[in-house]
Amino acid sequence: MHAFLAGVDRSDTKNQIRATFLANAMHLGLELSPSRASRLADKYKRGRLDQYDPELMRVLDYSDPTGEVATSNVMDEMCLVSA
Repeated sequence: MHAFLAGVDRSDTKNQIRATFLANAMHLGLELSPSRASRLADKYKRGRLDQYDPELMRVLDYSDPTGEVATSNVMDEMCLVSA
């Protein structure tokens, strides 16, 4: 199971599942909008979501090299300022 699905239980409410998806995405550094999280939560609640679902794969495979470089630069600057 992918770490994105960690802590998710089908017996939870759709809103709880959505919140877990958003928290997991943030923790993993994945880009996930609230509306996509709602769609994924709905599929998961209905038992139609697995780790190979195309909607989920778009989240897990999302790559943003420009954003990653920018984040790295900001983190480097923050370390230099606080040092």
